[in-house]
Amino acid sequence: MISLPALEKLLGLLPPARMRPEELALFATGWPAALDVEALAARARFSDQGYTRMVLHRCAGWEVLLAGWLARQRTAVHGHGESHGVTCMLEGTLTEVEYRLAPGGQVKKSERRTHGVGSVFHEQPHTIHHIEHAGRLRSVSLHLYAPPLQRMELYDGSTGTSQPRRSGRREPKSSVNVT
Repeated sequence: MISLPALEKLLGLLPPARMRPEELALFATGWPAALDVEALAARARFSDQGYTRMVLHRCAGWEVLLAGWLARQRTAVHGHGESHGVTCMLEGTLTEVEYRLAPGGQVKKSERRTHGVGSVFHEQPHTIHHIEHAGRLRSVSLHLYAPPLQRMELYDGSTGTSQPRRSGRREPKSSVNVT
């Protein structure tokens, strides 16, 4: 993690200690113009094993993460628990595939959006999606979550099971089908 003064230089200003969802969206309205995009992107790390996430800062009310993506890397289908989030593309492009809960508990693909450099997108607690990098060059994204991610729900396409994940521990929650 980096110091708050160093983070403030990168972000332009720091979020308040606690943020309501509307404050989170308002805070990010200056992105990417308020960000030191070049310095942030330079901090990203990359791995052939999968996309990387680096916590830049975490406190009781929020956390800031930097993600590094290589070609063909993607997340699992997931939800963000009780956290609201905002993501800013610093370098490259990512595609977000959103899912909706259908009657009977199935999870179905509903929208596909491509986000390029400078684009900002939001995640709500009810958002279920996966992110993929289909480009040839690397991508870097900045993520702000309030409150910090405590629990994420992973959706398994082969079994249809939703599993909350807290600190690496996985326990079955309910049965849903991903189609």
